[in-house]
Amino acid sequence: MTRRIFFVFLIGTLFLFTGNKVLAGGFNLQSIGGVDTSGRQLSQWWFSGSSPVFIGEAGAGASVEIDIDGEKGTAVADESGNWSYSSSALTDGDHQVLLTSSESTISFTLTTGVENVNWNAVNSDSGTEALPAAGIIWPSLIVLLTGAGGIVGGGRMIRASKK
Repeated sequence: MTRRIFFVFLIGTLFLFTGNKVLAGGFNLQSIGGVDTSGRQLSQWWFSGSSPVFIGEAGAGASVEIDIDGEKGTAVADESGNWSYSSSALTDGDHQVLLTSSESTISFTLTTGVENVNWNAVNSDSGTEALPAAGIIWPSLIVLLTGAGGIVGGGRMIRASKK
């Protein structure tokens, strides 16, 4: 019984440490005109230029459909899975962007133009982030360890009460 609990705990822990790569795999956006997105999917991105280049990853040879305010384009991933798309010049302001590949979608608002970026906020060194980094596993790890401890401790309590 103890070995079974140990293996369940081990497999669960390995999933926590490696699971985010497996679940996140495939289609993602790596940068917008030199702005590193690191594959994060936010509802809005800011770009201070007017002709962003979208760079991302998809399955090798996969087609990526790009829709910016109804204007459509296509990119094809190379054998390494990398794709890029250069948009036409965009007016300053908000633009709705929809990226689609193999039934996966990424949608966000892209705000372009120098005047649309709050440079004071960007350049401030407050040391805080608006959003936590994706893939934080500590809450899950605490719950898993508490549950495993409860299972092991509960089994001991039951055995002790039967004696």
